[in-house]
Amino acid sequence: MMRAWLLLAALLMARPALAGPQDAWTVDTRAPSLTFSVTQVGSIVSGRFPTWTGEIVLDPSALASARIDIKIDTRAVTANNTDVDSLLKGPNFLGVQKFPEARFVATSIVSKGGDRYEAQGKLTIRDVTRDAVLPFTLTIVDDPSKPGALRATAKGRIVLKRLDYGVGQNEWASTGQIANEVTVDLNIAASRPR
Repeated sequence: MMRAWLLLAALLMARPALAGPQDAWTVDTRAPSLTFSVTQVGSIVSGRFPTWTGEIVLDPSALASARIDIKIDTRAVTANNTDVDSLLKGPNFLGVQKFPEARFVATSIVSKGGDRYEAQGKLTIRDVTRDAVLPFTLTIVDDPSKPGALRATAKGRIVLKRLDYGVGQNEWASTGQIANEVTVDLNIAASRPR
């Protein structure tokens, strides 16, 4: 029995770490954006989620060990219009008092060739979790402002159906005034040691 434990310990120490601290990217909080747009009675309404955090461990040469976990503070959502903001935060839409966080957790990341990737995972909004696919581009270069560091830029777009997540209750459950499709754009800059 002791021999089996020693063998297991030796194997665990010999295998490469899946994601050590040196592999995690630090998101530049001055630059990222998470925006959305939806059609309302023929016009485009746009807004943003200014407050969110993310754990991103991603090396294009080791996609099997990649991790993406994005947590979005729904309470901070804004369309830069007091009436629209109140509606978005209210119980018929995001219900931010009861559901203060949305979350995307990648279950796998695959290369689609060149700088194109796809994160397959689970998206949770209003405590409704569904499969979601986030296509994105990723560029990694030497960081000119930090010798010995890398800088990554990722841009992605996903089109969601708001009603799949219960966003639009009561009179807003119809798509007559507000379209069901919501486009969400993600733009991240991050850095890490080489």
